Amino acid sequence: MILLCILILLALCGSAHGTCGGICGLRPMHATFGSSRVVGGTDVLPGSGAWAGIASIRCFWKPPISVHVCGGTLIDAQWLLTAAHCFTNITNPISEWAVVLGATSLGQSGHEVEVRRIKRLIIHELYVPKLEYNDIALLELDRPVPCSSSIQLACLPGPTVKVSELKNCYVAGWGDRIVKSSGRDILQQAKVQVVNNKLCNSSDWLQGYIYDFHVCAGQGGVGTCQGDSGGPLVCQSKHGDFFWQIGVTSWGVGCARPKRPAVSSSTQYYYSWIQAMMRKKPAVTPVPAYTTPLQTLPPKPMQPCPFSREKLLNFFNLLKEILKFLKEKMF
Repeated sequence: MILLCILILLALCGSAHGTCGGICGLRPMHATFGSSRVVGGTDVLPGSGAWAGIASIRCFWKPPISVHVCGGTLIDAQWLLTAAHCFTNITNPISEWAVVLGATSLGQSGHEVEVRRIKRLIIHELYVPKLEYNDIALLELDRPVPCSSSIQLACLPGPTVKVSELKNCYVAGWGDRIVKSSGRDILQQAKVQVVNNKLCNSSDWLQGYIYDFHVCAGQGGVGTCQGDSGGPLVCQSKHGDFFWQIGVTSWGVGCARPKRPAVSSSTQYYYSWIQAMMRKKPAVTPVPAYTTPLQTLPPKPMQPCPFSREKLLNFFNLLKEILKFLKEKMF
């Protein structure tokens, strides 16, 4: 009986440093995060176990230099969920990109942080740039990630989960800001209101741009912004102290404007696609047959990696020479 209890406890808590798998949504945020004082954006404290499923996707990685582009969430030991538009017009091979997990600061390093290269990028085959239809993608990592207090899996709602009944919803990211944040490189979190799609699509709100594959969330003064794309929108389960990731941050009209909530891709809508893609054998990713858009969406909160690998290396080599010259002059 004692052995059985221990096994159940391990299953509920997850392995301290074992390969991720089976357990999800245990600690998306700090236990005291639900109060109204966090609305508007607050720092995620290091070591709090908060947002343990979130990851930073870097288009350039050569420590101590890296360039954050998008957020993502770990949904399996070797798979990351993010937005498709993070990879439009990329300037260097995807194999040179990196995924950083377990960090709350972009410059953080240490035993709690894991870095992986990207083995495979899968963009939804019906993704349409500019319109941002089917704005969802998967990254297969080069090797599995071990679970720990700072790294755990996000929970995706299947068809039977009643997403509309979920409460206490939150967003997180390292973007320009979750509005009114400090602007530093520390992960930000904020409580948001999920807006019914019918209201979100009305003439006073987003005027016909919202479809079944979207989720709207945010309010005036609170929401996601540039660099938060691909990150999670999560809501608390009615049946326990864990959270479902109901959205992947996609686009928005400005940042946190009244009646202009941020728009996420619905993870429930794409649940079957996500499961199918993770089971699919590796293959050459086909180039989507894009159609000419009939309309153009407002600006989305994301830009591709702004510099090529060569430009970044040249810049930092030049910076190194300048610092060396200044040091010689001083001494």
